[in-house]
Amino acid sequence: MTQTKTIPLDLNPPQQEAVEHTEGPLLVLAGAGSGKTRVLACRASHIVHSGLARPYQILALTFTNKAAGELRERIVSMVGPEGEGVVAGTFHSIFARIMRREGLNIGIDPHFTIVDADDRRRLIKVLLKERNIPTTSVRPVEVDWKIGRAKNALETPDDLAGRARDYFDQTAAEIYLAYEKRLRRIKGLDFDDLLIRPIRAFQEHPDFLERLQNRFHYVLVDEFQDTNHAQYILVRDVARKHRNLCVVGDDDQAIYGWRGAKVGNILDFERDWSDTKVIRLEQNYRSNKPILDVAWSVIKHNRKRRAKKLWTARKGGSSVELIETSSDEDEALRVVGFIEEEHIRNRRPYNEMAILYRTNAQSLAFERAFRAAKIAYKVVGGLRFYERREIKDVLAYLRLLVNPADDISLLRIINYPPRGIGQALMTDIQARARAESINLNLAISALIADPELSTRRRNNLENFLNLMGEFREFIEQLSFPDLVREILVKTGLKERLEAEDKDDPIRAESRIANLDSLLRDIERYIDVNPEGTIESFLEEVSLITDADQVNEKARGVNLLTLHSAKGLEFKVVFITGLEDGLLPLSPRDSHAVVEHFDEERRLFYVGATRAMDRLVLTFATNRFRWGAGNTGEPSRFLDEIPHNLLSIHGGFGRERKPTPRLQRRAASATRRIPDYSKPTSQAPSTKTGIAPDELRKGLLVKHPKFGLGIIVDFHSHGFDSKVNVDFDDAGSKMLILKYAKLEVAK
Repeated sequence: MTQTKTIPLDLNPPQQEAVEHTEGPLLVLAGAGSGKTRVLACRASHIVHSGLARPYQILALTFTNKAAGELRERIVSMVGPEGEGVVAGTFHSIFARIMRREGLNIGIDPHFTIVDADDRRRLIKVLLKERNIPTTSVRPVEVDWKIGRAKNALETPDDLAGRARDYFDQTAAEIYLAYEKRLRRIKGLDFDDLLIRPIRAFQEHPDFLERLQNRFHYVLVDEFQDTNHAQYILVRDVARKHRNLCVVGDDDQAIYGWRGAKVGNILDFERDWSDTKVIRLEQNYRSNKPILDVAWSVIKHNRKRRAKKLWTARKGGSSVELIETSSDEDEALRVVGFIEEEHIRNRRPYNEMAILYRTNAQSLAFERAFRAAKIAYKVVGGLRFYERREIKDVLAYLRLLVNPADDISLLRIINYPPRGIGQALMTDIQARARAESINLNLAISALIADPELSTRRRNNLENFLNLMGEFREFIEQLSFPDLVREILVKTGLKERLEAEDKDDPIRAESRIANLDSLLRDIERYIDVNPEGTIESFLEEVSLITDADQVNEKARGVNLLTLHSAKGLEFKVVFITGLEDGLLPLSPRDSHAVVEHFDEERRLFYVGATRAMDRLVLTFATNRFRWGAGNTGEPSRFLDEIPHNLLSIHGGFGRERKPTPRLQRRAASATRRIPDYSKPTSQAPSTKTGIAPDELRKGLLVKHPKFGLGIIVDFHSHGFDSKVNVDFDDAGSKMLILKYAKLEVAK
């Protein structure tokens, strides 16, 4: 083994201990900013240097591609090129790769399509429609959530049906069963299946598990507090033979309970691994002491947590600031003022500052304020590039090429751009597919052979099949980028976008530019991965996460939710909307109130520990929410912060000494504030129940004709705003706000 690199020697004692403890289970409780990635990389490198394992015998599991890439780069810098052999990646990407390689041995078609979240919801809509179940009474998004929670808990449709308490639960169980059957028919696996199917294969094919156990002598898991039940089972089973399992995490940063993460996995780790060595990393290298003191003063109120307290060797640091504002608009203006002052006085680049909020809806006031001040900003975690409609259309063509059984992709593009295959014909195709239990591609071929089919319909279907057949021939003849160019030309996708947005040429130009960006991205992918295929590219883009999209070097102030901020750091951080009912949000489940507030408290802790040099907290005594002005009380979390840790700014920016008024939250209702429940100017006569200021992407709305839908985009021009809504039943509609009769769905 060539040892051209060395392991850094400047580790602190607990870090050194975590690196050198190589035998048996290890739990590293790594506080925010304590250097956990450095420890993981050094540990893997130490294992290789010590001859305990070859790089390919080390499995490192993360939650983002970005984290996996950083870990791999650090290992290579210490071990040399041989370090590339360490198997590092996200849970989903690693086990997707394993199932493609092992597919034929474990009963899985290796050419399976990965069904993303959007396509999964579309399929659920189709299944509800086939059963004549109105989406107004059973919402697809709620069925989707129910199925996801059941899968992550390793529950079958029968399990879900067995504990059904009402009509919705029974329907969800029925759709879950139909959904699983449809996935098998189309050779599809959704994100949850990438974890669940290997676990089932462990039980049905013990030799498969044995091969993985023999391959991986050391297993490393990052952000262990974010693992769900299925992820824990995977880790436990693979590591069971050699027992060299190292998990790194922080229960104080467990903020994903709503999507199935189990904080108990880290709190109760010794339950399954009784001989666990526990090491605490408590020295923080990111934040100054005042920031850590404020974060600690809040998080220590959680009842069930691992004992630890962050400290720093950094000297100095100003007090954490608290700004009291009169409204959400005032809050935005005041924060933008602080940012401009920081930029000018301390020459702080805008991209080193971030505004964090609990809900996406809060970004609107800040965006308006930044535009008025002509300050660059970027919203992190919005609609991702590979979720844009025109991009998903191209990807659907590619998915159908590699998996002709992919009904979801076929439904998306069989008549897009339009080719005379209307809804009536599609209904006939789907009926035949259901009757014969075959995929839509086979149903089309069977329908073409039906002598009763009209010549026009037969020709249209044959033209589509011939087009896809031509594209499949191109796979062997053309490079990947050239194949995509042919798809764009022969389908006329660009021309279709121009026709759809002829009244908005700027939007058309933007969507066409997205297709050009896709081509450039494919070219870059092939440059980096010369052996890459259509299938491997589709797998990679399917598994991109929000955190992988963040570009810390891009210009502009960062606007993002507290959840999206996990894993990031900024010189200056503003945590906004610190009011009861917003941060923390009001609990929905009366049976889990304590757990709810514990997770909300952890969310505040995560936000506070993103800050390096300056932390500013804000709250508004009146906030426009759900179509009306609401008098708010300062967050209960502010009561948990000793006043001597805060520099408090009053209603007009003046600094004032802390007073008991902050603790008396009810006193906020008596302050002199404008009445924002009344419009400041007369709105035009309108048929909409939504004000222009309420518009935001992702808002769930209701229309008297089209039913429930989600706002996916809008062009802000007051009550003349154009709003693009994706309705559950009617599909995408562009509406004028003042005529739209839209209401916020409660």
